[in-house]
Amino acid sequence: MNITSLGDMAHNVFLRNRTAELKENLGTLTQELSTGKASDLNQRLGGDFTYLSDIERNLSRLESYKISATESSLFASSAQSFIAKIDTNAGALSNDILATTGATNDNTTNLLSGQSRLYLEESIRALNGQAAGRSLFAGTATSDVPLADVDTLMSNLVTEVSGLTTAADIITEVKAWFADPTGFDAIMYQGSTTSMSSVNVGPNEQVDISLRADDDDFKQAMQSFAIGALATEPGLVLTVGVKGDLLAGTGTELLETRNRLTNVQADLGFTESRIEEAAIRNAAAMTSLSLTLNELTQADPFETATRLEETQFQLEALYSVTARSSQLSLLRYM
Repeated sequence: MNITSLGDMAHNVFLRNRTAELKENLGTLTQELSTGKASDLNQRLGGDFTYLSDIERNLSRLESYKISATESSLFASSAQSFIAKIDTNAGALSNDILATTGATNDNTTNLLSGQSRLYLEESIRALNGQAAGRSLFAGTATSDVPLADVDTLMSNLVTEVSGLTTAADIITEVKAWFADPTGFDAIMYQGSTTSMSSVNVGPNEQVDISLRADDDDFKQAMQSFAIGALATEPGLVLTVGVKGDLLAGTGTELLETRNRLTNVQADLGFTESRIEEAAIRNAAAMTSLSLTLNELTQADPFETATRLEETQFQLEALYSVTARSSQLSLLRYM
């Protein structure tokens, strides 16, 4: 019978190599058990990564949609709150003017005119509003403040209506200044004349939040408040009757303002609902794709645990053999 034996050096090399191999397997299996991911995807997928790559690409695209939807939702909700503030002020002033109809005097006129100027200032502040450091009503110039201050507006209007003695003429001149490209647009509006482009918030899903402070709807609101503010502007000398007529004109203009702002808020609310629906669809798609990705890449925990236990046993047995081998000597053999 032929007996094949290993020399001491070869035996030592074999034990070292086998120990290193088992330690490597132990580390791999431990990692798979802790992360739940298969370490050798090539073997698990049979060398075909096409489906996996497609899933990862779609997940990445959905993640970008998620970011766009989140930003768009923030923009829309912030714009909605600013517009609601203007609308609330318009309603409050309209009700106050209506309540004092036929009983105007210097005190009520001064009070309502001061209130109108305050609401004009707050409207300008609202239209200069920002979300996440970006202007909401400046078009593509999101780093710019779209409107000049209330003093600039009123000083220009005083110059325009100076010398006019009837409320009707003053109101007509104010409307003409707001509509004139060399008036409000040139003096007050400092944003871009290009609206923000549509934003993709999902596959084949776009939303448009192209609101600018020079939109006619917002100019109507500022125009309404400005008419009432002129009643007590220091640069003008008006009779009590003319002041009362200006405030009555403000009340009429505010009715149109509220109708316009209601439409703007309704359109914006519809956009908000579309963003929310797109976000829900995106989240559902991401969940589905993530589950499929896990099925493709995850390691079987029961199989991994069994192999880990087996590897630990083999490594312990190898340590025992190595220890026994190191204790062998001729003296003990004899």
